[in-house]
Amino acid sequence: MVVLADALTDAEGLGSRIRDLLVGTVMSVMLVVSVITTWNKSKSVLAAGAAFLGAAALWFAVMNAVVFRDSVGETIKPGGGGVPSVTEGRGPAVVRVVDPADGSGPGGEVL
Repeated sequence: MVVLADALTDAEGLGSRIRDLLVGTVMSVMLVVSVITTWNKSKSVLAAGAAFLGAAALWFAVMNAVVFRDSVGETIKPGGGGVPSVTEGRGPAVVRVVDPADGSGPGGEVL
């Protein structure tokens, strides 16, 4: 069992190094290529700058994908079991029932 655990740890470490290499190398090459390609096609500093900003934003999103995933996981509870309570964390709720046909509330009062 110890040998298997060490093999799994080694494979995980190797996978992590490969992922870091790919993200660092491939993303930086893609950034440079996109800026050079845009510059060659348009000869515009503004277009090349926009290509740089777009590639940098993509690089940032890839580098922080885990953070984005975790923040979404905190906001959206998977398998939340239905609709949360109206008063969840906000105190008591006031609910007024309105009849959409004539605009009257409960007891016939007009709103």
